Amino acid sequence: MRHLFLFILFFAVINSNFAQQIPAIYIHTDRDFYFPGDTVWFKGYVTNNGLLSDNTLNLYLKFAEESGRVYQQSVALVSSGITASHFVVPLSYQGQELYLNAYTQLMNCPTQGCYFKKIGILQNEEMSDSTPTSTTPSVDKKYNINVYPESGILLSDMENQLIIQCYDELGYPAMAKGKLVEWEGQTLIPFETDSAGYAQILFIPVKGKKYSIDWVSDDDHKHKNSIPEIREGTKASIRANVDTTIIQLMSNMIEQQVTVIAKLGKRELFQQEFHLKKEKKITIPLQNKDLEYGILQVVVKDQGGQILSTRSHLLGQKNMVLEPIVTLERGSGEKSGNRLKIQLPNYEQSANLSVSVVAIDVPIDSATNIFTDLYLQPMTERNMIMPLTLWEKSINKDLFIQSQKWTDMICPSDGKIVKDSLFILKGQIIMNKNRWPGFYKDYKEIVRKDPKMSGASFGYQDFMASKMNYLKVDFDSEGRFNIPNLIVLDSMDTKFVQINRKLKYEPFHIKYEFFNPVIFDRPFQIPTGYQSFISSNLWKNKENIIKPNYTINPSGKRVLQTVIITRSRKQREIDRLERRFYTVGIPSNMKPDQILVPLLDSTVLKRSQILEDYLFNNIRSRKFEVYLNGRYIPQLSTDSISNIKADKYYDENISFLKEDISNFPYIKFYSTFSLAKGRPTVLIYQYSPNEVDKEIGKAVDEQTVMGYMPIKQYKAVVYENVAKKFSSGYDERLTLYWNPFVTISQEQQTAQATFFNNSKANGFCLTIQGVSDNGQLIYYRKIFK
Repeated sequence: MRHLFLFILFFAVINSNFAQQIPAIYIHTDRDFYFPGDTVWFKGYVTNNGLLSDNTLNLYLKFAEESGRVYQQSVALVSSGITASHFVVPLSYQGQELYLNAYTQLMNCPTQGCYFKKIGILQNEEMSDSTPTSTTPSVDKKYNINVYPESGILLSDMENQLIIQCYDELGYPAMAKGKLVEWEGQTLIPFETDSAGYAQILFIPVKGKKYSIDWVSDDDHKHKNSIPEIREGTKASIRANVDTTIIQLMSNMIEQQVTVIAKLGKRELFQQEFHLKKEKKITIPLQNKDLEYGILQVVVKDQGGQILSTRSHLLGQKNMVLEPIVTLERGSGEKSGNRLKIQLPNYEQSANLSVSVVAIDVPIDSATNIFTDLYLQPMTERNMIMPLTLWEKSINKDLFIQSQKWTDMICPSDGKIVKDSLFILKGQIIMNKNRWPGFYKDYKEIVRKDPKMSGASFGYQDFMASKMNYLKVDFDSEGRFNIPNLIVLDSMDTKFVQINRKLKYEPFHIKYEFFNPVIFDRPFQIPTGYQSFISSNLWKNKENIIKPNYTINPSGKRVLQTVIITRSRKQREIDRLERRFYTVGIPSNMKPDQILVPLLDSTVLKRSQILEDYLFNNIRSRKFEVYLNGRYIPQLSTDSISNIKADKYYDENISFLKEDISNFPYIKFYSTFSLAKGRPTVLIYQYSPNEVDKEIGKAVDEQTVMGYMPIKQYKAVVYENVAKKFSSGYDERLTLYWNPFVTISQEQQTAQATFFNNSKANGFCLTIQGVSDNGQLIYYRKIFK
C-alpha cells in the first residue's frame, strides 16, 4: 500500500499562534476532607498553553454548598502562575461536600467553563441529623459494555481497532472476558479487559458479514453485543513516536474530497482539504517539540460539512507527568520528626511544587489530581468519573482517551496577548436626600477661590501596618475617586475625611469597590453528570477518629489553631497598637481588666473631651497609679491625690491630662499591678504629634475593606527538644505539614523539609504536586504506615 507524505503541505498550514490565552486551573488543598470549622489551605496553579501563566494576576473563586448556593466569593492574587491562601469551612455546615469554582478574566471563550473542585466534609454524629448513606454495594449489579471503533467508523477490508469498555450501572469500571465472533458462531479473537475496564481487538472486517461480541461479566453472566455497521468511508488514525505524532488518513472508497480539522486543546492547529483515493494513505507528521501537551483531536468532514471520522489522542502522554525522587527518613513514636528530600530526575529542570503531609486517619480522594484537572476535565463534555484511577489502571492509555467524549469547542483568537491588571481601590461619596449636587457646587466654588482646598483626606492601614497612612484624593462631579497603586491584601481599614473646613461637617458615607462585580456575575457551575460522594456522611470508625484541629472557647465557638476565623475591628486595632507601642510597653504576664481604644469610641467621635474626663468616666476604679508611655507619673499617685478629678497643680508633668483624648489611642487598666506594688494602675499610651488625628468629631467615614485573599504562611508545629514534646499536650493535628512554596532549581536541586508526627503517629499520606519550567507536571502520592 502506497503512502503519500505531505511534509511541505503540513508545515504550510499549521497554526503556530501561541499568543492565544487558554488558561487552565488546578487547586491543590492540604487535605481531601475537612470538618466544619476547619481551615482549608490551598495553592492555585494557572497555566497558559501548558506553562505557568506570566500574564494572569487575578484568580476568581466562588465557594458553594451542595445545592450550588454561593456563600463566599473572593479573588486571589496570582504571581508567575501561582497563588496560595486559605478559607474556612462554615462551622454550621451540614453537607457532605463543598464546591469550588475558579476562573480568570482571560477565560473569554463563549462556552468556557469554570474550574470545578469538590471538597469532602466529615460530620461528627452529634453535628449531623441527616441519615447516613449506605456504602454497601448492590447485590444484583448490572454490567454493560460499549464498543467503539477507532475514529468512530468501521471500514471494510481494512485493519480496524475495536475498543471495548466494560462498566457497572454506576459507571464504574468492571472486568469482562469475551471474544469477537462471526454471527454464525465462529470465534475470531478473544479479549479480556484490564482493571480499568478496557480492551482492544484488531481485525479486518469483511463487507457483508455480521459480527458480535460474546462476553462474560464479573458475576459470570453471559452477554451478547452487536458491533457497529461495517461500511465504506474515510477515517483518521494517530500514531505516536518519540519525536513525531503522525496523523494518517485512509479510505476504502474509490476517491473522496475531505476537509481535515486538527485541534490541540481548545485551539485550532490546522484546517486543510485533501483528495483521498482507495489504498492510498496520506500521512501528516507533527513535530512534538513544536507543540504543547494536550488532547489532540482530528476531525474529518466531507464537502457538505458532515463529520465522517473523529480521532483523539493525548499528546505527550508518556512523559507529561514526572514522578519526583523522594527520600524520607522517618521518626519513631509520637511527635517524632521526619526528614523529607525531593529531587527531580532531570537535574537541569526547575519546578514549582506544593507539598502536603496528612495523618493517615483522614480519608483520601485520589479520583483526580493536577494532571486530570489541567488536561482532561477541561476538555470533556461531561464530568469524568474517577479519571485518575482509570488512567493509572489503563494498560493501553490510548484506549481511555479514545473512549471519552471530548468537547469540540475552539477558542477563537485574534493573535493579541491580553494582559490582566491588578485591582485598585475605587470609591464614591454618597450623601442623603440628594444633598450631593449642592455640596459639589459649594465645593467647586471653594476650590475656585483656593485650589489648595481641593480633594479629601484618605487614610488607609492594612493588617500588618503599625499606623495609618494618609494621602489626598480628588473626586469627580459624581463623587467618584480611585486610589492608584494601592493593593489591598486580606483587609484594610480606611478613613475618609473632607479637607476644607467649611465642608467637614457634611454627613456622608463611602461606597467602596475593589473588584469588578460584573466578573462575578457568571452563575456557579456544577459539571454535567457530576456525582457526589457515594459514601457515608459520618466517619463511623470512632476508635480511629482524630478530633479536628480546633478548640472550643467559653462562648461555644470553634477556634482553629492555625488561623483566626473572626477578628473584630477593635481586636485588629489592639493588635496594631500593641505593635506600635511595643518599645514603650511594660512587660507583664497579667491580662488587663479593661482595654480602652478611645478613637473607636462613638462618644469620642461625636464630641471632643480631654483625657482627664475620659479616664474619670470610663475607668472602673477612682484611685489608680498612672504610667504614660511606660514612664511612671508620681504626681498622680494615690498617695498624692484621692482620684483623677481631685484638685491638683497642673505642672508640665501632668499637663497631658488637659489634652484632647484623640492624642491617646490606647489605655489599659489593671486592678492590681505588680510594678505598682499591687495597686490599681492605668497604662496610657500617647501618639507623637505627627500621628494625632485632627479630624475627631468631624464627618468621617471609617470602614474595613476586603481585598485579595490573605497570603499567609502555614504555621508548622516544631518540637525542638524532648521537653517541648512532653509539655505541649496532646497533638491532634490532621495536617502534619503544608508548604505551597517549594521550589527546585538548577541552583537548588534538592528541596528539604522536616515535619513532626502527631500524638497518634500511626502513619501519613505524602502528596507532592507541581509544574516544571518546561510544562511537565509533577505528581507523587504515597501512604506511609
